[in-house]
Amino acid sequence: MTRGGHAFAVLDSEEAHTQVVGDFVAEGVRRGECVLLAGLEGREELIWARLRRSGVVGPGWEPSATTAVRLVPPDPGRLAAAVTGALAEGYAGVRFSGAITTPGVNAFEAAVAPLAAEHPFTVLCPYFRSLLEPGQHGELTALHDTEVDVAPVYDDGVFRLTRRGELLCLAGELDSGNADALRAVLHATLAGGGRPASWDVADLRFLDVGAADSLVAAAAGPPGLTLVGASRLTARLVRLLADRHPDRTVDLVDAPPDEGAEGVLR
Repeated sequence: MTRGGHAFAVLDSEEAHTQVVGDFVAEGVRRGECVLLAGLEGREELIWARLRRSGVVGPGWEPSATTAVRLVPPDPGRLAAAVTGALAEGYAGVRFSGAITTPGVNAFEAAVAPLAAEHPFTVLCPYFRSLLEPGQHGELTALHDTEVDVAPVYDDGVFRLTRRGELLCLAGELDSGNADALRAVLHATLAGGGRPASWDVADLRFLDVGAADSLVAAAAGPPGLTLVGASRLTARLVRLLADRHPDRTVDLVDAPPDEGAEGVLR
């Protein structure tokens, strides 16, 4: 998204919200912008955890009225002052998002449109698909500059699979009882046409032994599998299981450093 844009996204799950809004926040920090968030209603820790995993914030970081990421009241009448105040502090631009948890067009829409037209102000309105009213998608399309495509390969509300170029991104929780999710991962991997498979598992919060064994056995055959950004527990589990399948090749690599490291908050 470019500065001054007013976009919306239609989300299928809470996991999608954490990913999409978290990426929006991280991009703003890297660009030297001030990010305002409203109405998260308990989703804050999920966003902060994602920012920590990506290296955008350091351990122990907390938002405040003076940090680049700030929580603001869910009051459209107070947004303009928060935006102009941040710009007066010297930020290159301002971003705004949050969580929309009520049916119908959100009350902030009328407030953000004129601000986006007059300032370097980028807005992402995250609507949950389950709360969209009949005909509302068309109304949202008319209100916004663009719709951000956040369609997943698979999303059942517990486990979410997306694709970023050749990289498959696994997020949430994956256990051996979730046969549909396992099939989705393997199908998307095999769709790579025999090329080496790479999975980003930085946002995979839970992986049980059965699921890990199934994936290593099925997906790590020639030409091999690379796991990017695995947690310490996930890496240990996969190493142990890979030993059971000596004909399978699994490489574990750290997540690459984020671009714009100067924008990292400590």
